[in-house]
Amino acid sequence: MNRYPPCPFSSEVFGLVPHTDSSFLTVVNQDQIGGLQLWKNGRWINVKPNPEALVINIGDLFQALSNDVYKSIKHRVLAPQQVERLSLAFFYCPTYETVIKSCIKPSMYREFTFREFMMQIQRDLKATGDKVGVSRFLL
Repeated sequence: MNRYPPCPFSSEVFGLVPHTDSSFLTVVNQDQIGGLQLWKNGRWINVKPNPEALVINIGDLFQALSNDVYKSIKHRVLAPQQVERLSLAFFYCPTYETVIKSCIKPSMYREFTFREFMMQIQRDLKATGDKVGVSRFLL
């Protein structure tokens, strides 16, 4: 569960910085406050909260598995200015030993394990302060 308290400096602060998910899929149940945005066609698009729907994000692993047929979308969360925001996210991830490889040939990505992927993310974060992601495994 993610809790975003009210922030008087919301125009200068992110609830979550822009990123893609490292999972296969992410299922998000958000409250009615809003703040989730997707990067599309060079600009940020608001995801309108719907109490009868879940948000499903394709993750980096699904992108590699599908050979870029499906893309892991960059998204962020804006900090709410006046009211608390809550969201609940479920990440579908494999075991660390699971080999990620596409059945579509020729594959755009080399085979890698989930452990390799997560370790690379940690190295990138430590070295650059940012997640490079699945592009590290392109052939």
